[in-house]
Amino acid sequence: MKKLLLLFTLLCSTTFVFSQGLNQPSQFNNMCDDNSDGFAQFYLGEISYEILLGLNSADYTVTHHETLSDATVGVNSVSDPYFNITPFQQTMFARVVNNITNEVQIVTYQLNAIPAPFALTQTLTACIGTPGTISSCWDLSSTVTMITNGDTSLQVTFYQTQMDAYNNTNMILNTTCYVSLVATPTTSPVFYRVQNANGCYSVGIVELIPVSCNQAGYPQNLTQCVDSGNACFNLADNDVNVIGTLNPSEYTITYHISNPEGIADSNPLSSPYCMIAMGTQELFVRLENNVTLENTVYPFTITSQIVAPNVVVLPDMDQCDENGDGTVTFNLTTVQAQISTTNPLEYYTSLSNATNQVVPLTNPSAVNVAATTLNTPIFVREIVSGSCDTIYSFTARAHAVCNLAYVCNQANSLCSALGVPFSNTVGAPSNGTAGCLGTTPNPTWFYLPVSTAGNIGLMIQQSTDINFTTNNLDVDYAVYGPFTDPVTPCGTGMPLVSSIVSCSYSAAPVEYPLIPNALPGQYYLIMVTNFSNGSGYIKITQTSGTSGTINCSGMVLNAFLDLNSNGTQETGESNFPLGQFHYEVNDTGVVHNITAPTGVYNIYEINPLNSYDFSFSIDTAYASLYNVTTSSYNNVNIILGAGMTTYNFPVTVTTPYNDLAVAIIPVNAPRPGFQYINKIVYTNLGNQNVASGTVAFNNDTDVTITSISQAGTTPTATGFTYNFTNLVPFEIRTIDVVMQVPTIPTVEAGQLLTNTATIIPLTGDVVPENNANTLAQIIVNAYDPNDKMEARGEEILHSSFTSNDYLYYTIRFENTGTASAINVRVNDILDSKLDESSVRMVSASHAYTMDRVNESLTWNFNNIQLPVSIANTNIGKGYITFKVKPMPGYAVGDIIPNTASIYFDFNPAIITNTFNTEFVAALAVNQFENNDFVFYPNPTTDFVTVTLKDGSDSITSISVYDVLGKQIMNVKASSISETIDLSSVNSGIYFVEVATENNSKVVKKLIVK
Repeated sequence: MKKLLLLFTLLCSTTFVFSQGLNQPSQFNNMCDDNSDGFAQFYLGEISYEILLGLNSADYTVTHHETLSDATVGVNSVSDPYFNITPFQQTMFARVVNNITNEVQIVTYQLNAIPAPFALTQTLTACIGTPGTISSCWDLSSTVTMITNGDTSLQVTFYQTQMDAYNNTNMILNTTCYVSLVATPTTSPVFYRVQNANGCYSVGIVELIPVSCNQAGYPQNLTQCVDSGNACFNLADNDVNVIGTLNPSEYTITYHISNPEGIADSNPLSSPYCMIAMGTQELFVRLENNVTLENTVYPFTITSQIVAPNVVVLPDMDQCDENGDGTVTFNLTTVQAQISTTNPLEYYTSLSNATNQVVPLTNPSAVNVAATTLNTPIFVREIVSGSCDTIYSFTARAHAVCNLAYVCNQANSLCSALGVPFSNTVGAPSNGTAGCLGTTPNPTWFYLPVSTAGNIGLMIQQSTDINFTTNNLDVDYAVYGPFTDPVTPCGTGMPLVSSIVSCSYSAAPVEYPLIPNALPGQYYLIMVTNFSNGSGYIKITQTSGTSGTINCSGMVLNAFLDLNSNGTQETGESNFPLGQFHYEVNDTGVVHNITAPTGVYNIYEINPLNSYDFSFSIDTAYASLYNVTTSSYNNVNIILGAGMTTYNFPVTVTTPYNDLAVAIIPVNAPRPGFQYINKIVYTNLGNQNVASGTVAFNNDTDVTITSISQAGTTPTATGFTYNFTNLVPFEIRTIDVVMQVPTIPTVEAGQLLTNTATIIPLTGDVVPENNANTLAQIIVNAYDPNDKMEARGEEILHSSFTSNDYLYYTIRFENTGTASAINVRVNDILDSKLDESSVRMVSASHAYTMDRVNESLTWNFNNIQLPVSIANTNIGKGYITFKVKPMPGYAVGDIIPNTASIYFDFNPAIITNTFNTEFVAALAVNQFENNDFVFYPNPTTDFVTVTLKDGSDSITSISVYDVLGKQIMNVKASSISETIDLSSVNSGIYFVEVATENNSKVVKKLIVK
């Protein structure tokens, strides 16, 4: 019946499913990376052939794309041959169009650039007889261990010529006794080919070094198994092997660290000889005739074996970035159960470190890796008393956005998934039948806790479109329950069929499960299968009219201004934004520092054994002005079935204060001939109403203001002012300023445009640093809409930057795709020269939370629903502005880089530009407007000198204005250099306007201390 329904659907509608199947390419998408740089050349035509194998290729058109969205729309196809853009592994999308029916199918496949093995030059020594005669044979096979470095998966073959090695022809068959004609003290080298299981190979050289032949025996390789410490060898144990049938009294045997030392008979080793490091080391023994002084040098190896001969491979460990903070935490100690041992275990990230017992992981129960790091090799060393240790290996696989829920015990929480698109499962085998399901391919599991009894109705959709404008993938389901927890019923596979309460196996892309009489305090498991095997998304929503309630257990962290000091939030008591929540799970030492501008943060949890420590801290600048009545909660566990429990952090005022703040946000970049926007954000961060005040904006002289979003502004000679009223505590207001950039050559690419904003009154202001803000933007001809910048530009005058100053970073993001982005996540790993504890948010375009773990910052814009951007508007665009202080000790010449990663839904990260900030002793000339003037010093305490670079011009006047545009000084001049005295003015920010005889004019911001 399922097949008949599916066939009927295909005949009656246009879908992305073919009546005939395509093949998953596998034969040609592994290419060898000859230089191990992560990139290789792939022939897409061969992959197309494999996809259509068995079909008439004339009936289909195949194109290849770097993104699913490009493949879906059929744009930006790549050329053949193709070099991968992601090192070593890249996901590609083939778009297959049926030329007859216009039906489309997307085939996802991987390009794997496989590194070739290393091929280091080897040295092999053998004794010879009379020159020109047949020498003793060479044991080429003795070099295999050194070539492969113990990797038994590598294949080594030998050849007489390099061409044969590359062509894999005329292989040397007798590798244990290779005979070479020797006419000189040296002989021609032998070439070897080392090849891995994927067929990737490298060619290396074996240097054959003949020495005088004494017709003795050969040394044996020595191996010793040690429990710990250095391995010491009695080299004399090899004397009998070297002497062979010769008379020991007629010969002298010495041991050496290298072949040249053996030939020269220098630096003989004493016995016993202890290895410096664990592993294999090559030594050389010299046999010398005491009468004739003929000698032979033989190589052999000593090996300290501390592990089993072969590394034991364990199943890989997969873990998702479940909270979207950009970090995945692995508990590696769970492998102890797989090893079934009570012996101590040590954990390493390389086989070399595990072998040599160096640099172990200090906290294996909580190993943090970036969510963008796909594979991390892990080696576990079992310490076995009185015997050789054993090493186990597995790969810890981190996933930024992933779906591990194809197995029952990794089910997704429906609390965090309701109404949110989830990646479906593809390429997973069926687990057989389940109730009404004739087959269960590509399952994705969800668990659902219940708090109120009654019927629960759901709708399940599956689509290739993340916006679900059409539902076109056949979806089936089975609901199991009730259970006391969501993990135990899974066992080692799926729950019992007898526990199924709802099931459907129709050909429809939308299903409507109904859980009858759901029981409170119990869990239900939902298995959603992807019968179509098409890559896409699943969305589950609750239907109206249901009487049962889904229980989402967790904690609500709530900070509020407790005006009456009773510990309870009441009407009129607003949430408190000037602080951070902190939480730690199970005392792992990994502390999340949450900035939530709403003063509220939710944590969902299903495991009652997980223990949380919560605390709340007020930002440093305001800590002495408030008190947190209840500042922490320790050892908090959820109560399953109790819903969301609120933990209050009441904040009381200890000192009334004023603090006004202003910042300029670069909404877009200035381009010659175009308009650009600066957003002025001003805020009352104090706890008292500000009855009135003034915001002043001063624009660069090279641009003109075309519009201001705020009515009632007053123009000034350098910009405008705006008088505001009744700014209540924590209120935020904005003004958009649109400016016109002249065309080239009036301005030039790379020139800085500098705008400044200030806010008053300043009397009693507790944080004067945020009362003025300067933004320097570089003029560009084209720009990436997803970028990063710092407000002062790329150079900062070291003498003008104090310990109270911040760097102001803005990250801009724009949805340039073809569909709205439901969620946006931004990650920024701060450089070590930045003080992560000083990070403070300034502004953001949309509702957000910021999670800081050490130097990793993650902003989550959940359910942002960011539309596709529209040119010359703010639609589809967003931004983040934050400030951070450099670490103490920053000096002239220090460069601080900063880069961000932007994630739109399930798409790969968009990496912004790296913005470099350098502290300099003196600003470069091109840092000053128009490249015509030099001002110094700035900041100043008294005198300022203005100098013209062009000797053919002269200064005619210098005017000084305060932040309100009032002229406080005007000096007439007729020279190329003029000094003015500002010792009589108050400390603050001023603007110096310089005019010249040739009608040049510039306005420069000046700080008077």
